[in-house]
Amino acid sequence: MANNRVIKKISLNEDSRNVTIQFRGGSHAIEAKALDFKMNETGNIIYLLLDRIIHKASEDAFDCHLDDQWQEGFLVNGCYVSELTRGVCADERN
Repeated sequence: MANNRVIKKISLNEDSRNVTIQFRGGSHAIEAKALDFKMNETGNIIYLLLDRIIHKASEDAFDCHLDDQWQEGFLVNGCYVSELTRGVCADERN
């Protein structure tokens, strides 16, 4: 595993499109609006297009430790917004 920041909690309100992301080691959560999102058949978020930058210029991925287990992480990119992809969506992007 690379030295990526680790998402420990992520929530999306589909109606309001409010997204909350909390990273391991941080006490505050990042709040943003989802301009677009996709979920897989089991309800996991696989794509998020956020209304702001939440990643650092040097970051290209986030690891995920959700519900006390390691899960597939997100690739992240963008210069005006943050786009997070994983799973099938990440494969489509490449």
